[in-house]
Amino acid sequence: MKNIFLPLFLTTSFLLVGCGSGMSDRTTAVKRAIETREYNVDTKALITASVGAFQDLGYTIDVLNSDYGLITGSRTQGTQTTEVNDGTVLDDIVAGLFGFDNRSDDIVITPLKLSATITVKEISSDPLISSLRVNFESGGRRYSDLFFRSFFAALDQSLFLDTATEE
Repeated sequence: MKNIFLPLFLTTSFLLVGCGSGMSDRTTAVKRAIETREYNVDTKALITASVGAFQDLGYTIDVLNSDYGLITGSRTQGTQTTEVNDGTVLDDIVAGLFGFDNRSDDIVITPLKLSATITVKEISSDPLISSLRVNFESGGRRYSDLFFRSFFAALDQSLFLDTATEE
């Protein structure tokens, strides 16, 4: 029984450690693949559609420089709450010994600022291909696939509507 327990324990430990570490971390190549798209339109149309997609998602345009293909948008969403505990180590020990809940009543509420920067550039003129890359920042929170899905869906819809109205 001892001979089976040790290898089984080691195998289980390696599997737990191996599966638990690094699965949520993505490589730079994977992130770039999620953040970048190519479209068969000129950069002006792509910039216009990107501004529309930003506004559809509730973002305010902070920077728009069509010469450099740069768009920055931001929005405030919900709040982050953090509890501030100014107690000393002695306070924590005394509270632990006597069963007190050593919490502070100081709660700091700050709005969570979401921002994204888009860079648009022409890759080829024959055939006409433009590239769009989005950098998303969410106040230190985890990487948001939802933002990219929402943004590119709104962008695709905007480009579709623009080309449909031109015809």
